[in-house]
Amino acid sequence: MRWIWIALLLVLPGCATVAAPGTGALSADGPQDTSRTIRIMGADFPYTDATVAAFEQQHPDIKVEYVKGAISFEQGSVQTLLRSGSGPDLLLVNSGPGRVGMLAKAGLIWPLDEVFATNGLAGRFQPEVVKQTKASTGKIYEIVEGLDVFQVYYNKKIFAAHGIDVPRDWQGFLGTCQKLKDAGVKPLLAGARDNFAGGWLLGALVQASAGRQKMSQIINGSGSFADPDVVRGGQMLSDLIAKGCLDGGQAAALDGGQAQAAFWKGGGAMTVVPQGSMADARHDGIDVSQYGAFPMPPVDAGQEALPTAGLALSWVVNKSTKSRSAVVEWLRWLASPEYLKLTAAKGRTLVPAQVVPPGTVLDPAVQDGLEKVAKGTGFNPSVYLPDAAKEAWYQAVQGLLTRRTTPEHAMQGVQDKMGAGR
Repeated sequence: MRWIWIALLLVLPGCATVAAPGTGALSADGPQDTSRTIRIMGADFPYTDATVAAFEQQHPDIKVEYVKGAISFEQGSVQTLLRSGSGPDLLLVNSGPGRVGMLAKAGLIWPLDEVFATNGLAGRFQPEVVKQTKASTGKIYEIVEGLDVFQVYYNKKIFAAHGIDVPRDWQGFLGTCQKLKDAGVKPLLAGARDNFAGGWLLGALVQASAGRQKMSQIINGSGSFADPDVVRGGQMLSDLIAKGCLDGGQAAALDGGQAQAAFWKGGGAMTVVPQGSMADARHDGIDVSQYGAFPMPPVDAGQEALPTAGLALSWVVNKSTKSRSAVVEWLRWLASPEYLKLTAAKGRTLVPAQVVPPGTVLDPAVQDGLEKVAKGTGFNPSVYLPDAAKEAWYQAVQGLLTRRTTPEHAMQGVQDKMGAGR
């Protein structure tokens, strides 16, 4: 299943010297532009080979060496690659201040404002996406490959078999869990050992408790994770465990891929995942017609139920690249309507960050995610927190799942790191 991230330390062939500080932004006529080969490291999408082939056909003077593999910030392999002096020219990495922002502040990647300005790229991306990429540093350091939208996915057959309707509020959600538990069905599955899916679940609960406006203020630094409404989101996770809706110990022991595999095999009634999980299941031949999705129901009456969302993966440029003009051409390709249409036709599972051209046919789950983004979503905190606060967020998830901490202590820990990071 997608996004089972592993630590990977790989030194690619060739060597490059680290560019001297102050050599300017990435541009086609910048210094050290001596190679027409682009060395890329990134995930192996269903469309990767097709996009590389199409690019090389359009640019016969540029050769692309694409090494496929997921890269883990948490294990330090991205930073090691970029500091090695012999890393790839471009990397496809997890988005957000806790990842890309960290690389930018360390001076390991190039700012792309000049590339955006001189090539008119900003107009090809959703304005909110461009705004979010500049939020932590004031500059653009990434080209977003796509977004994730997180909802509660549920098994329609299981719901129908037990006479259960989609819950509209939090008490209804708890009631749904109780009915399923009484019937001998696991109500909710999660796999948080690798942190990602645990962050998705807690993020959905915090959104259902605090709402979009308050979460926006917190993400932007004018609010606090210690706010009672956010703490209540942590308490909601504790309540799910206490009421038997979720096996916290099992969730802490399983990784995201294992939990998703169990869900698609009918091992539980609900799980919180992004649209890509459904799209991947469809591509894997699973009959997904029996599954649906709904945002985590809100706690307060009158509050709108919103899914959470966040930038998923982004392309960044190694500051020591010797292939600047060729890299610019690749970035232009990533932002082109042709690239988006090709990826959509070849199995795109991420919600596009680009403005979608008319006539582009997306996977139904991806299309649903795109429509949710257009209407407005909450925030997946895992993406928007600075590095130290992101780690505290994951620690909060693990502590709550295993009952080693209280919601108050967990959220205060995130806020403490949030304040220190700013």
